[in-house]
Amino acid sequence: MKRLSNTAAFLLLLVAGVVRAGPADLRLNSPPQVILTRSEQTLVGLRVQSARTLRVQPQVEAFGQVLNPAPLMMLNAAMETAAATANAASAEAMRLRQLYTAGRNTSLKTLQAAQVQALADSLKRDSLRQQLRLDWGATIATLTVAQRNQLIRQLVAGQAVLVRADVPGGTADAVPIAATVQALNGGSHVVAHVLGPAPTVDPALQAPAWLLRVGMPGAEVLRPGQALRIALQLRGAAQLAVLIPETAIVRIRGIPYAYVQKGSDRFQRRALKLLTWQGDGWAAGGQVEPGDTLVIAGASALWRAEQAPRLAAKSKSEPRDSDGDDD
Repeated sequence: MKRLSNTAAFLLLLVAGVVRAGPADLRLNSPPQVILTRSEQTLVGLRVQSARTLRVQPQVEAFGQVLNPAPLMMLNAAMETAAATANAASAEAMRLRQLYTAGRNTSLKTLQAAQVQALADSLKRDSLRQQLRLDWGATIATLTVAQRNQLIRQLVAGQAVLVRADVPGGTADAVPIAATVQALNGGSHVVAHVLGPAPTVDPALQAPAWLLRVGMPGAEVLRPGQALRIALQLRGAAQLAVLIPETAIVRIRGIPYAYVQKGSDRFQRRALKLLTWQGDGWAAGGQVEPGDTLVIAGASALWRAEQAPRLAAKSKSEPRDSDGDDD
């Protein structure tokens, strides 16, 4: 009997909405409103809290992917081999020069051949260093050998990943100071460190790009080639925002909304502009203001209730057979 009572109350919930969500509502010229009694709020586990204020840096949205570390590993190995070879060739040329100067058993031809070999090996070493800068940017190129080897060990062990972030419509003077990344198919938001500008521009996008590093925790869930949604925080004056928990957000046609309580039994759907992930929620602008009473649990039930009038109207318009049953 208790189960039947809960079911009946839930059905009552689905017809409690007073506004149909249509195209005009999604623009929110007039915020849609839902009415739920206190007993219905209890039934769906609805909870509210006051929207908290915070200040956040301006940001831009970017898209990118996790880079394959194999080319960097192979280039680094070639660089170390070339450096060792160049050092050995230089030492041999110096030794032969000392012998030749002292008049010992070394011909001029042998000395010159050693000097040519040392020059060729040093040019190869320098060429690989320049290739590192061109392929991976100044930040990676200026690492010491020990730092670069440590980074590669972390990449191989899955303790770090490198990410390229492209900013469609961005400008070169919008310099990011921090970033968060998220897989396109969802998942947790992961903090990333901005290494510097990417060495190349995507020919199709013709937009600024940045190289990021993701460490632990977070790197263990990312794989080379994985597409990411990226938020880049920029230098500039901080802006006022409110903190919106993820559980408060309802996404409709890709647009984020939250419900605000207006009176004991009335709730309005408000559009959000998500700014940055804060670890315990989104810093957001839009139509939710500091001090608003925000629905942090049960928002999806409010959205279903808001849709109920449309669903009921559709049900009444469906054809029935001669016995009065639905087809």
